[in-house]
Amino acid sequence: GDKIKILGGLPLFHQPGEKFTYGLNTDVLGYLVEVVSGMPLDKFFKTRIFDPLGMKDTWFYLPKEKWNRLALLYTEDSTDHAQPMAERIGINGDFYRDYPATEGTYFSGGGGLSSTAYDYAQFMQMLLNGGTLNGKRLLSRTAVRQMTSNQIGDLSLGHGDKFGLGFELVTEASSAFTPASPGSFSWGGMFSSNYWMDPKEKICVQIFLNIYPNYHSELHGKIKSLVYAAIEH
Repeated sequence: GDKIKILGGLPLFHQPGEKFTYGLNTDVLGYLVEVVSGMPLDKFFKTRIFDPLGMKDTWFYLPKEKWNRLALLYTEDSTDHAQPMAERIGINGDFYRDYPATEGTYFSGGGGLSSTAYDYAQFMQMLLNGGTLNGKRLLSRTAVRQMTSNQIGDLSLGHGDKFGLGFELVTEASSAFTPASPGSFSWGGMFSSNYWMDPKEKICVQIFLNIYPNYHSELHGKIKSLVYAAIEH
């Protein structure tokens, strides 16, 4: 909360609607959730999202009994061979050591969760289902529609993609550059993860590489091509 109050006093990069900037908006939203719900963000996520979806392995900071399950982070050397990342790494000016296998109290609305492929698949399937999973509704159909609708007007991302509320969106125009169907929505993570949901084909796909820096978009594209090539129509 204190960090977001400091952020609130800083000037904007530009006026809303002038450009698209990937920033700290979701972190601000995380603090807003805390204010409205009256509970810390980690507790809100657990009670309102993780527990209903059966996500038992998703945490901001891993419990000690799960530390040994944390995947190793890799980087690449000058010959493009994978190497274990150093114990202490610098990201955006901050240094992390043994994160998230430590105890902490900073809960970011925009990032910082550690999870498993299975857990996140539950979350993705809920979105693909229009807000429900196993008979439990977390979001209304209208909320999911707004999350996956263009929210940036005439502005665009690469190749004409749009942006919704947390997701990059494939449009009719940008679908010429990807095998994903128009209406597909996606994003990725700091350590080269990538995921997308395609409502037309009724598929959700995730790629977890656990490599930093994140520059494996070519591999992501190849995997996406293989996924769609395997669909029988």
